[in-house]
Amino acid sequence: MDQISVLIADSQRLFRDGIRKILETESDIVVAGEAGDGEEAIALLNEKGPDVLLFDVSMPRAEGIQFIRDLGNCPSKTRYVAVSSLEHDECFPALSASGVLGFVLKSSSKLELLSAIRSAARGQPYVDPKAAARVFSAMSRRRDESDQLCYLTPREKEILYWLSQGLSNAEVADRMVLSEKTVKNHVSHVLKKLDLRDRTQAAILAWRIGFAKLSPEALDQVLGNGVRQ
Repeated sequence: MDQISVLIADSQRLFRDGIRKILETESDIVVAGEAGDGEEAIALLNEKGPDVLLFDVSMPRAEGIQFIRDLGNCPSKTRYVAVSSLEHDECFPALSASGVLGFVLKSSSKLELLSAIRSAARGQPYVDPKAAARVFSAMSRRRDESDQLCYLTPREKEILYWLSQGLSNAEVADRMVLSEKTVKNHVSHVLKKLDLRDRTQAAILAWRIGFAKLSPEALDQVLGNGVRQ
């Protein structure tokens, strides 16, 4: 089996040193580098392309969900493992919805840390048992919310997607070659079908379930290779 390359991102040098010493004792893991903040982590990610990024959720210049979105723009296929010092970290559910596979605590054991890294490298989730209830609850809610999209037509899904990207009704109309009135009517249908109050809630839902993270090309595939209804 090939070695798993890991990039360690944490603002505390002593913590990074401790993690490095643990990982360097494992024959199937190699440390690709270290970063002290979010910007440095993204730069090294682009340079090294590690298999796994192990990052502190409270790291400087790493604004939670936006940090994950920025990571999503990187060309590498790195998997992510989040580390927190809090057992009930409020950002775990949102990070789960953004595609983070592993969750460990700074109080986790060596076995839990290694299990999270190896599972993430295989594309499988791993959560410290102390944080599992909160994370799996979020995953379950995400699946339930994803199921709601089946009630939308392909055109309504596309409109939901562009709304989640921050486009106005006029901009969506221009992109989809529709009248602004038609877009407004479709938005009303989307909100009614999803039982949402406004377009902001719709955009939040689209990001939470991962729909808004699709590339425009992937969106076309989801909608049936460009077929609109």
